[in-house]
Amino acid sequence: MRELYDQWQAQGISKQAFCNRNGMGYHKFNYWVKKFRRENVSTAAPPRGFSQIAVQQPDLIEQKQQALAAITFPSGARIELFGILDASFIKKLIL
Repeated sequence: MRELYDQWQAQGISKQAFCNRNGMGYHKFNYWVKKFRRENVSTAAPPRGFSQIAVQQPDLIEQKQQALAAITFPSGARIELFGILDASFIKKLIL
């Protein structure tokens, strides 16, 4: 069914016309279209977990300065912030 779904999308015709050309039931094909579209939406979701964020001034951490701020998540994970940071950088950390 996935192959038929891909063919239908490539042809750019209505589901009804595709079903008529291929001798298949409209309702059955429509079920699979909805299923594949749901899968595509769920795979498009952003990945969970950690992602790398470039630090502009890595030498601040090496100087063993005291953190200016810290974010502690309910899971216990903690992010310590050193130096001057703009809001967009902090947003990347928590989203």
